[in-house]
Amino acid sequence: MAAGLTKGMIADIRKKRDIKLPEEFFANPMLKDMKAAMVIYFERSGEVKLFPMMRKSGARIRLEVEKVHRELMETMTKLFKEKNLKVLFSTGFCFEQNRCIYEVYFSSDDIKPKEKAIRDTLESIPGLFESEFEILQLGEEW
Repeated sequence: MAAGLTKGMIADIRKKRDIKLPEEFFANPMLKDMKAAMVIYFERSGEVKLFPMMRKSGARIRLEVEKVHRELMETMTKLFKEKNLKVLFSTGFCFEQNRCIYEVYFSSDDIKPKEKAIRDTLESIPGLFESEFEILQLGEEW
C-alpha cells in the first residue's frame, strides 16, 4: 500500500470502545517530543478529535460574547503569546444576532500559575456575557 496523507479504519465502537492508534503515529518523528494528547468530544455532532501535545497540561476557554470581533481575537492572540499557550483547536458560532460562543483549547506548561492572569484577561473582553476557564490535566478523564 502506497503512503498517503491520511490513514483510515472502520471500528464498531459500540462493541469495542477502545481505539488503537496506528504504530506509525508513535513512530512519527514530528511527535518524538509528545508528552500527552488533547482529546475533544463534540457534544452536538458526536465527533472526537485527538491532538498530540508537547506539553503535559492545557485548558479550555469558553466565551459567550456579543460578537466575535477583531478586538476579541487580538486580545486572545496577545494572551496566547504572552503566556506561551499553544492553541490546539478553536471554534465559534453565533446562535443569535448578538450572542456568539467562542471556544479554544490549548496546551501549556504549568497552567495553574497562569490561571489568574488568564481569567483577568477574559473578564476584560468588551461585550463579554459569560466566560469559562477549565484546566485539563493528564490523568483526569470525563
